[in-house]
Amino acid sequence: MSDVSCDDRGRLTETLTQTLRAELKGTGLRDPETMLEVWVTPANGDWVIVQHYANGTSCIVAMGAHWEGAVPNPA
Repeated sequence: MSDVSCDDRGRLTETLTQTLRAELKGTGLRDPETMLEVWVTPANGDWVIVQHYANGTSCIVAMGAHWEGAVPNPA
């Protein structure tokens, strides 16, 4: 895979959910035109960071393995 892989938002989201069985774990606004998402495949701990642009394009900007979600402190 190249450093950055881009596609239409719908197609990329479908690939993440249907092919990789990834689940959306978090989102954040980078700027008024850009949203970041963290996707994780629970079965193997692989993770992907996707950057969505206002024009409908989405790009995988980082990926890795061994995801560990933060555990909230007990109340």
